[in-house]
Amino acid sequence: MRMVGKHKQGSRNLLYMIFSIGVSIALWSYVVYVDNPAFDSPRPRSGIPLEFVGEDLLRDSNLIVSSVNVRQITVYFNGRVRDTETLSNMDIRAVVDLSDVLASSVPTGTHALDYDLIYDPGSSNIEEVRRTPSMIEVTVERLATESVPLRAVYEGRIAENYMAGTLSLSRDSVAVSGTEAAIALIDHATVTLKRDNLSKTVTEEAPIVLWDAEGNEIDMAEAGLTFSDSDGMAKITQTVLMVKTVPLKVSIVESATATDDNIRINYSVPNVVLSGDPEVIQDINEINIGTINLKSIILSYEEDFIIRYPNNTRPESGETSCTVTITVENMETRRLSATNISYSNAAESDSVSVITQSLDITLRGEANVIDQVTAENIRIVANLSELAGKKGTYQVSPRVYVDGFDNAVEAVGDYAVTVIIS
Repeated sequence: MRMVGKHKQGSRNLLYMIFSIGVSIALWSYVVYVDNPAFDSPRPRSGIPLEFVGEDLLRDSNLIVSSVNVRQITVYFNGRVRDTETLSNMDIRAVVDLSDVLASSVPTGTHALDYDLIYDPGSSNIEEVRRTPSMIEVTVERLATESVPLRAVYEGRIAENYMAGTLSLSRDSVAVSGTEAAIALIDHATVTLKRDNLSKTVTEEAPIVLWDAEGNEIDMAEAGLTFSDSDGMAKITQTVLMVKTVPLKVSIVESATATDDNIRINYSVPNVVLSGDPEVIQDINEINIGTINLKSIILSYEEDFIIRYPNNTRPESGETSCTVTITVENMETRRLSATNISYSNAAESDSVSVITQSLDITLRGEANVIDQVTAENIRIVANLSELAGKKGTYQVSPRVYVDGFDNAVEAVGDYAVTVIIS
């Protein structure tokens, strides 16, 4: 029986609590929506940001706002309780007209300016009581402009077998405007390209950054600085060059007794290191520095060749010439005086006299064959086809034949036969 009594008592308490809450809500609703009393004290709207208009007019007169005593204001309103929500959601603008500074006889210095509140209260029950602060203090200074040189900076690494070329900017400087004090903070300006593993030339637009003398980045908005001839961006280009080691080579004209099989070639500069545009360098596999006719040498040969580098490349190793030495191996030489000298291909109308009666001929061949050659095996013939109809005395490079020995023995070196054509 006692348990039942306690249960009934708890139910009565719960009903009483619900009834009390209902009555409170009803009374509050009555006060707000029926009686709708006025605020007991003015209600504030704080944190309203200031808007400045007319800055362009100041700049046209070479003036700039260097400081403002406040950036936000507070407005106090009277109204009724039911309008509290309207007040909280109301869009309020606080506008300072800086053109009023120009009306002053001394525009530079500190000025106390009024500001306009723009809002739609949405109810005649809401009215402005006061604002804090009532005036805005702005300090105006002469606008200074300075041309700041730009520096290009590359942050990253170049890919293997490539090297960084020139780093350049689309402009050399940028004009910065602000107060003289703010301008004095600037030590230099940079444009930075940040790329890794570059294997080709890259151009990008990147922001211009101002730095002070201690290497700290300058916050332009905080310092009141602006770029007066730029959008704050500049194009930066990093050229990338391919690096390649390329062998030097001479072209060889083989002869009967000297071929690639029995000659030894030595280069004082075997290879050179080239750099250049990857599209150019990648197709260069060797550099030809000259041609050597093996019939023009005896058993050894040495000559300096100028290294002529391909267009649009740069020699990183710096060599300008190469000495080439050639040795003919497993061959011997022998000299014989030959008198069998004649000519061919003379014009029918030309009368030809051969002045040269004998020539000392150098022979090259294997030892067991060359000793078998006699002067009677040597025949010297001057080809006059290019001198047809030309009267006068000429020296002609003849062809020397070693008859009866096929290609086992040949005449080497350079010779000349003198003829008179009349």
